[in-house]
Amino acid sequence: MKLIFGVLVKCISVLAIMLATQKVYGVKGEEIMGKEKLIYVMDPQCGWCYGNAENIKELESRLDGKYELQLMLGGMWLGNNAPRGGEGLNQFIKQHSPRMESVTGAYVSEKFYELTSDSSYVFSSLEPSAAILAVMKIAPEKTLEFTGKVQKAMFADGLRLDQEVVYLNILQELSIDEGEFRELWLSEGNIENLNEMFQHSGSMVSGFPTLIKYSNGVYTDVASGYFDLKKIVRILGL
Repeated sequence: MKLIFGVLVKCISVLAIMLATQKVYGVKGEEIMGKEKLIYVMDPQCGWCYGNAENIKELESRLDGKYELQLMLGGMWLGNNAPRGGEGLNQFIKQHSPRMESVTGAYVSEKFYELTSDSSYVFSSLEPSAAILAVMKIAPEKTLEFTGKVQKAMFADGLRLDQEVVYLNILQELSIDEGEFRELWLSEGNIENLNEMFQHSGSMVSGFPTLIKYSNGVYTDVASGYFDLKKIVRILGL
């Protein structure tokens, strides 16, 4: 009974997430139970999420309407848990990042390593996550592309994700309304929505990235950590 109850709670949590975020994704309440969905839970400060960016992009291109891909933000580093740049963080990243780079083929620049030594920068998930959520509301069809460019801005270009100009440059590139973004980004309402999403995703997964399949009320873990695209495609029958 304990196991069954645990699965039931997770299923209810998935539905709660979808109901709570339907205004973001443009999903009507009556459509939720009938559609098959892939929920991608990630964080813009997560190295393995960056490493999986190309696999997620390729997966989206193969869905062909069979699944609706929904991105959820995890809130990996927030408040006092967000690390400040410095020698300790730099050494930690240098120790762990090469394996991610080797496995995924993702490029991590020397500029990023320099950023990890910058004691004036706090690697908070709040600002980039709020930016992604704002784009979900403004231009949901461009959310995944925007997210990938935000990740690249830090890991490949070594840019700080607490600066508005980083996002404005990406918005211009993707032809997304800058005025709407400025109004939303760190607004009280957007941060409130974001914290709700963090709470829901925290009840769903224990690490990032995680890919979840939701079909007819059933919740299934598809992948976590490194995403093996061939295996995922096989599991999903694509």
